[in-house]
Amino acid sequence: MSPPTRLRLYWETARHLRPVQIYGRLRFHALRPRPDLRPPPPRRVQASPWVLPARSRQSQTGPNEFRFLNETRSLTRHGWDDPSVPKLWRYNLHYFDDLNADAADSRTHWHRASIARWIAENPPGSGIGWEPYPTSLRIVNWFKCARCGRPLAPAAIDCLAVQARWLARRLR
Repeated sequence: MSPPTRLRLYWETARHLRPVQIYGRLRFHALRPRPDLRPPPPRRVQASPWVLPARSRQSQTGPNEFRFLNETRSLTRHGWDDPSVPKLWRYNLHYFDDLNADAADSRTHWHRASIARWIAENPPGSGIGWEPYPTSLRIVNWFKCARCGRPLAPAAIDCLAVQARWLARRLR
């Protein structure tokens, strides 16, 4: 997009905003929170029995292959944030829905490797994987996976705590 076109787009958007909304957007970008990298808090005792979540369709079709929106892509070829891949497809990749899909137990080794790769390749607070919506769904899916008897690695538990604190700060 050319600079004049982009400037016009900003103007067409901003002219409808109230001053408090403009102030809020500027403040949000100026005071971008930093990730809190402290270790996770101690685990609490389970208060009630766990109810298994509803199962979705399998989306991880190979160790590094995923199918979303009727398109199969390779994580090895495209990575987590390839701009040539549609944003909605990348969002789905960051959700980790396959952790709780049909026959997920048979793909546990793929899941563990994917989680470890996600942690290594998505530094805290950067990339679309750390936007609030994919972060919130990923937190839920990782938690469900752990509660369904497939424990997370210590690094994943640490990362889960960082994600939860990051999300809490981003939504204020």
